[in-house]
Parts: sequence; structure tokens; C-alpha cells
Amino acid sequence: YKGHAPSTPVWSVSFAPCGYYFCSVGSDSSARLWTTDRSLPVRLFSGHTSENVNSVGWHPNANYVVTGSDDKTARLWDVQTGQSVRLLSGCNTGISKVRISPDGRYCAGAEYAGVIHLWDLGSGKKISSFRQGQTASKRERAVHSLSFSYCGNALAAGGDDCCVRIWDLKGLQKRPGSIEKEDLRKTPARTIP
Repeated sequence: YKGHAPSTPVWSVSFAPCGYYFCSVGSDSSARLWTTDRSLPVRLFSGHTSENVNSVGWHPNANYVVTGSDDKTARLWDVQTGQSVRLLSGCNTGISKVRISPDGRYCAGAEYAGVIHLWDLGSGKKISSFRQGQTASKRERAVHSLSFSYCGNALAAGGDDCCVRIWDLKGLQKRPGSIEKEDLRKTPARTIP
């Protein structure tokens, strides 16, 4: 499968929940939608303003993908039209990883400085942020992995600080539509060295 700009790395690939489509992102400022039976992309997602688009993830309904970029934003894309339908902002550095919750309501994005942001996909508003390592140096704070629990009540992160941290997100379920930052735990519920 070739379709990204020549001599540019592909940073992330993710299959759709149905398995027929997959999406790739790389250092050519774009994301590309593919099918398993065609060697050329079927859709181009263009709009990030930095060369590096670092991470891609699928919405559970397979109608949307989310991408995270060095332009300090994440974007939610409609796979049918190729249009950006949400611009998720509020980061101080580039976004290295993105994930969508199993219920499709939230997006988590990790920036290079070790801060994890949580956005409501319905409104596009940032509802909270968490810090991976409070006392680690900038290098040690980088987050390389994010995962929501199957039920969506927890968010796990792992990175350069050699720990997995798990945040309790149960506050998100209490008052949908009016989530306050205080509803979420700022410190991890559990840290596993």
C-alpha cells in the first residue's frame, strides 16, 4: 500500500472496527483511508498544519477517525466526506497519541509534555487534563500509549517514566453534558511501576 508522500514515514495505522477499512498517518501532514482490497487510498484527510500527524484511532461506529498532530490539535474526520468535523485544541505541545472511548463520547490525546487531555466529542470541548508524571523531567514524561477500559470507566497511559497510570473516569457517567473538571481525578487511581 503506497499513497503517502515519497520518503515520508508512516507513524500510525489503525483498522476500523469492521476490519475492511484502515487508516494511516505520517509525516506528510495527512491521514489516508484504505480498504483491504485496494492498494491505493480511497480518501485523503487533509487539514493539519504540521508535517507530522502522529496517531490515528477509530470511532466505534466506524464513521469517524481521530488524528493527533504536532500542530497541537486532534481532529475528528468524517470518513464518508473526508471533512474535519471537530477540531480538538488546548494543547501546549504536539499530540503523540489519540484514542476514542468505547462509547464514542470522548477522545483522549497525549501531548509530548506528558499531559493527557480529554475532550467531549459531541461539543468538541476539552473537559479535563491529567499529568503523566509530576516530578519527571520533560523527556521522562512523554506518553507513548493510551487505552480506555472496555467499559470506558478507566484510562490507562504508559510512557518514558516507566510506569502505567490508570485514571478513574467514572465521573464522566454521572452528569453527561455538564462535566466539571472537579468530577475527574487529577491524580491516577493507580500507578504500576
